[in-house]
Amino acid sequence: MTGKTHASCGMLVGALTTQYFQTDIFSSVTVIILATLASLLPDICHTQSKIGRRFKVISFFVRLIFGHRTFTHSILFIAIIAFLLQIIQTPNYYMAAIIIGLVSHVILDMITPKGVKLFYPLPFNVKTPIQFKTGGLVDLSLATALMVGTVYVLFQPFINDIISNWNTKFL
Repeated sequence: MTGKTHASCGMLVGALTTQYFQTDIFSSVTVIILATLASLLPDICHTQSKIGRRFKVISFFVRLIFGHRTFTHSILFIAIIAFLLQIIQTPNYYMAAIIIGLVSHVILDMITPKGVKLFYPLPFNVKTPIQFKTGGLVDLSLATALMVGTVYVLFQPFINDIISNWNTKFL
């Protein structure tokens, strides 16, 4: 999947996380940003990715050591990040946003033909039975649907008020 699709999914899971934890406005913005950044982080192993271009040196060495869609797309990587977040006593809603953002990335890459090395260091790729090409029409459509979902989740209280007022006045 493209960076746009990963970021769109990160925004959606971030928005859902804010609803689950009922965070204040400052924490909500932070949660959405963290989930979005976390949804891009696994591609640090790809030097041409959005995050890889921003952190060229780190990306180069991660790719050199591990390759693409291996360690950073694995349960091991997610577990290490979760452990580190626990050690520094990250608030639950921030930790959830980061972990769910990472997981969303891995799941999206599992629906591509290459799949991911989910159980790294074991050498086999895990992918779903139905796969879609990165950058294709399905990828673009998914990114769009995820953004629409994000807008809906963020503005759901306002939408519900509008519908309720409409029903009160006209029905």
